[in-house]
Amino acid sequence: LDFENARERQFNLTVTVEDLDFSSVAVCLIEVEDSNDHSPAFLSQFVQTNPVFEDVPVGTTVTTVRATDKDSDLNGKIIYSIKSESDPMRQFVVDQFGHVVVASALDREAIQKYALIVQASDQGTPARTGSVTVLINLLDINDNGPRFEAPYMPVVW
Repeated sequence: LDFENARERQFNLTVTVEDLDFSSVAVCLIEVEDSNDHSPAFLSQFVQTNPVFEDVPVGTTVTTVRATDKDSDLNGKIIYSIKSESDPMRQFVVDQFGHVVVASALDREAIQKYALIVQASDQGTPARTGSVTVLINLLDINDNGPRFEAPYMPVVW
C-alpha cells in the first residue's frame, strides 16, 4: 500500500458470513494512513550563488533553496536549518521559506568562501532529512589601508 497513490488511500471491504440457514454481510471502509516513508529532497546536491561582496548588508538574501517531501501533514512539513559545522561563526541563517540570509558582517580577509550545508527536516516521527550544499564566494572590497610589514624607521641624511 502507498498513501501517496490516491487510489490506494481507501478500500471497501465486503465480508459475507453464511451457514446453512442464514447469512450476514458487513461492509467495511479501510483507510490507509500516511507513514513517514519519504525524506525531504532538493533538486540538486549543490547550489552555487552569484558572488557576494563582503560588505553586503546584514539581512540580504543570497539564495533560496527549496526541498519537497512526498509525505502529507507533519510527515511532509519541512523545517530548514544550517548545519553548525558548516557555519561555525553563524554568519548565515535560513528561514522557513528556504531563504539563505546574511546574519552578521562578512569579512573576505577572514573567510573567502563558504560551503553551507542547508538541511531540510520533516516533522514526522522519526524525522527524516535531506541536505544541499550552498557555495558562496565573497568578493573583496577596498576596506583595508596599506601598511608597512616592518616597523617604519625614517632615515635622515
